[in-house]
Amino acid sequence: MAIENTKSSVESRNHPRLVPSKRFTLALLVFFAFIVQYSQRVNLPIAIVCMTETPACGHNHSSTPLKTGLKNETLNFILNSSMTGKQSCTSEKKGGLFDEKRFHWTELNQQLLLGAYWAGYIFTQVPGGWLATSVGAKWVYAGSLGTSSLATLAMTIMHKMSSTHVTIAFMLRFITGLAHGVLFPATIALWSLWAVPHERSTLASIGFCGTHLGTSITMLFGGLSCRYLSAGWMYVFIASSILGFIWLALWIRLTADSPNSHQSISDHERDYIGSFTGHTGTKRTMSLASIPWKNIINSKPLNALMITHIANLFGLFFFLTSLGKLLTQLLHIKAENTGYILSFGFFLTLLSSLLSGIACDRFVRSKKVTLTNARKISNGLTSFIPVICMMLLYFCDERRYELGVFTILIFLASSGLGYGSGYVVNFADIVPAYSGVIFGIANTLASLAGLIGNLVAGAVIKKPVLEQWRKLYVMFGIVYLIGGVVYIVYGSAVPRKWAKFQAVNNDAKLEENTKVEEAPPTTEKT
Repeated sequence: MAIENTKSSVESRNHPRLVPSKRFTLALLVFFAFIVQYSQRVNLPIAIVCMTETPACGHNHSSTPLKTGLKNETLNFILNSSMTGKQSCTSEKKGGLFDEKRFHWTELNQQLLLGAYWAGYIFTQVPGGWLATSVGAKWVYAGSLGTSSLATLAMTIMHKMSSTHVTIAFMLRFITGLAHGVLFPATIALWSLWAVPHERSTLASIGFCGTHLGTSITMLFGGLSCRYLSAGWMYVFIASSILGFIWLALWIRLTADSPNSHQSISDHERDYIGSFTGHTGTKRTMSLASIPWKNIINSKPLNALMITHIANLFGLFFFLTSLGKLLTQLLHIKAENTGYILSFGFFLTLLSSLLSGIACDRFVRSKKVTLTNARKISNGLTSFIPVICMMLLYFCDERRYELGVFTILIFLASSGLGYGSGYVVNFADIVPAYSGVIFGIANTLASLAGLIGNLVAGAVIKKPVLEQWRKLYVMFGIVYLIGGVVYIVYGSAVPRKWAKFQAVNNDAKLEENTKVEEAPPTTEKT
């Protein structure tokens, strides 16, 4: 009852403005952090085009677009559109501070180097959530991007090396992947402390927009550097690492793990956030034994969320790595036009993520819809629209290329809804005290599912013909449908009683019967 009364007293006063506020500043810095992360994630897939020798130069070492992991093929298609379409060997005079240098890497070397990032990334999802809960998300963020910025800058030493660059590059990319793996779980844990339910979508969507902008900026900068500067790849690594160091200085100075530990936050804003999240500012350590695994396994809303999370990323990861091939091989779109199409598609993803988050919170605050129903609408759209897209693509080849292009753009736009107001944000709604760890588990499974999707596609598609792609459209359509239906039936935005901060801060409450769930006042009706 004390918490209920606190909420009432806070609600009776004017809500602290979102702009400007410390939580909005935090959202902008998270946005900046994701720009840094994605610029460092995609810098090698872009730079490798001008790091390796080409067959045209008289070497048997490929530097053509590579299919090596999440988004790499798509990024290389976009890179090609920003370049001349031809890679000259030595005839084109370039400027810059560095002498031209290319590496004699075999196709296997390139595959290993680009795969090194994901080899590290997949292992730190769960540790990232645990560290964000036990140590604090501020220093998890700082350690993550501080480490990756150093590793990225260290990639430039290859310019002075002659023989051991493959081993060094693999180790540095593996370290970068390890460092970046903690960010998404840490972000979910961060918003469980900083974002009240009816602002969570807005704040989260602002931050996640940095993923798409970071990709776009790096693609543009990398393409121009490789085209006009000698050893253009050096500038890509230097710029993305310097960007990380600038962010790190701002992050350490302006942020805190929670509102209670922030040195300059107003009492009004701190009390406002705490009254809804229930977090008291008490640091807590979390062991594997202290996590209520039985409750997690038996929670239907949480299981539904994990299923829709895995189902969506199973399809999304595959298509992000295969859209370039789909456009060129099936729809017969020229490679130079493919880049513009996909760039516009990524912009639609960014736009839908941001706008859906703002719209969701506005409707919840005006009490036109409950938070649970808002999440179900967003998840329904981000799951069922791709089902329709799969049905349309089933009939699309070069004779219906206009419909195919339009369908791909709609697919990319609908994918942003899950990040702005759907399944990605929902973890902080229903399991706030354990959101980082549980999201880490779900994201690990989803990442594995995405890799499996690529393996299945490789086994199914032997020739670039529509008949073989139709099998994939049917498979992914079914998976999207299952994920959407399960969430519509069992999904929720009501926090589980055993996963509230009030419960975990009181050891006596950890063993309570959790059959009856408590809805947050002002957002849900029971």
